[in-house]
Amino acid sequence: MATVLGVLSGLSTWVERQLLDTDQWVKVADELIADDEVRGVLAAYLVDELYDSVDVAEELGTRLPEDVDGLGGLVAAALRGPATGGVERLLNTEVFRGLWVDVNEKAHETLVRILRDDTRPSISTADGSVTLDLGELVKQVGKEFGLSLNVVDKLPEDVGVVTIVESDDLDAAQDAVRLIETLSVVLFVLAVLVYAAALYLAGHRRRETIREVGLALMIGSALVLVGLWLAVGSVGDAAGLSPGAEGAARAAATIGTGLLRGLAMAGLAFGALVVGYAALAGPSATARRLREMLVPALLTRPVVAWSAAAAFLVVALYFAPGDPLQSWVRGLIFVAWFVAAFEALRRQLAREFTEALPVSANLVEGEPTGFDVDEE
Repeated sequence: MATVLGVLSGLSTWVERQLLDTDQWVKVADELIADDEVRGVLAAYLVDELYDSVDVAEELGTRLPEDVDGLGGLVAAALRGPATGGVERLLNTEVFRGLWVDVNEKAHETLVRILRDDTRPSISTADGSVTLDLGELVKQVGKEFGLSLNVVDKLPEDVGVVTIVESDDLDAAQDAVRLIETLSVVLFVLAVLVYAAALYLAGHRRRETIREVGLALMIGSALVLVGLWLAVGSVGDAAGLSPGAEGAARAAATIGTGLLRGLAMAGLAFGALVVGYAALAGPSATARRLREMLVPALLTRPVVAWSAAAAFLVVALYFAPGDPLQSWVRGLIFVAWFVAAFEALRRQLAREFTEALPVSANLVEGEPTGFDVDEE
């Protein structure tokens, strides 16, 4: 049950951050425009918008000599392919990429405010529609294409405008956002509580249960990765019905699910860490020898031990894929579990290797100043 809750928590967290975190949205947008296949599809879209909004053949015909001005249509058709390639190269320049990121950032900020029903004066939710305005990109393409400024300025206002949320869907979208924001925290807390309940009910099998918790984390994370692989494949197959779109769809799906993939990889890493911890606390001769090697560091120098533990925690969180701790609730829970596990290991060492305890940890005048070495 805890593993199922954990998987659902990871999915809701991914949706929340991908949908509502502007920095994450902009990061994905930048990665998308950096991908060759996605950039090719976007270039084709921008050129199509330009051709649909402007009579390119007529515009080119006015620039040809009078005796060949009727060839404007042929020239326009011949230039369509090279124009798409040229636009694709332009989209890879810093100027165009900056414009793309800026457009996405503004659209996403508006999207989030409307989905959260933020009615500040600068945001209107009257019609409820949220759009991604690529009109400026289309105009830049027109200028690079050689169209006159008068023609570019007369482009329709809705050229390059992509609707993200329709007004009819606004209420449902706002309800979904509220649900996702709640579930991303509640499901995580529930998963932790159910895992804790399993450990409490385990009794003398507690160490085996800790190992099984780690295995459950790894299995749940592996299932998420398999599901992602199947989902990305199905997206590519569906988009394959449109010429040239399969590769772009796969790339977009892969980039868009990068955060979820990182969360799953973090689950695998932390699950392996828990399994390793359970093995270190186990009855095998190898585990006992390893624990004996840790005695000088963990028992005789507690300040050094806790400092090293804190350093390990910081390094583990810094290199963990997917930024697994997105809120103070998750952070506090993770740190609490880490501290409890580390202290439990020190107490186990104190029970097994009593002779290694420093003098300050022995009974002094009848009062214990260190570990309770008789604790089961």
